[in-house]
Amino acid sequence: MHQKKSGKVIPDISLIITNYNYEQFLQECIESCLDQKTSFTKEIIVVDDGSTDRSKEIINKYSDNIKTIFKHNTGVENSSNIGILRSKANYVVRIDADDYLKPDFVELTLETLLSSNMSFIYSNYDAVNDKSEILWQSCLPVFNKDEIFSRGDFLATGTVYKKRDLLDLGLYNEKYKNCGLENFELIVSLLKNSNFGQLIDDNLFSYRIHSKNMSTSRRSDIISYGRRLCRLKGIGDYSTNEHHPYKLIL
Repeated sequence: MHQKKSGKVIPDISLIITNYNYEQFLQECIESCLDQKTSFTKEIIVVDDGSTDRSKEIINKYSDNIKTIFKHNTGVENSSNIGILRSKANYVVRIDADDYLKPDFVELTLETLLSSNMSFIYSNYDAVNDKSEILWQSCLPVFNKDEIFSRGDFLATGTVYKKRDLLDLGLYNEKYKNCGLENFELIVSLLKNSNFGQLIDDNLFSYRIHSKNMSTSRRSDIISYGRRLCRLKGIGDYSTNEHHPYKLIL
């Protein structure tokens, strides 16, 4: 692949890490991106959303191998959009800084996406605790938009997109800062815009379940936003099913 533009090599994929005060997990996340076993070229962009812990110090240790963006705290939606707009590749994946990738993530997801006409590719995953011990392994069904609508959330980590499709949508909705369902809203918008996805059955990343998860601390706000979102998108009542990432039950 390895396209060129104005004499410069365009990376095949941009790995965009969004971080806010995740010093405990950040190094594992960055190193999982650096350690990809793949024939594809990649760029790694870390967008730090005004962290007040040691995140900046950790990020700067990798400055020779990653691109860094430090900004004021404006929320994960804005951080994600900045990362996408700064990315050079035609394919992007957003990675929450408390999660991490398996070594063959890039190779398998990008290989699958390039051989399909899909807008996005996603995979199964391991749910892990703060010590990276496996809590459970997901077993997602084959792609079905109605099942996704009823899932109630959709993970950003592990989902590779065609960037042009995200740009066509206007990227993440920044109207509500840290709404907790930013990626679910993005996926719903893609599906409503006649874009489709495909599941890779392999477990290609680890999703962290821990006490600092923004989602677990704001249950009522997330449900309220989900109800508003589903009404606006015309997909029925907000609901969750057994494939919801952190097992939210309404």
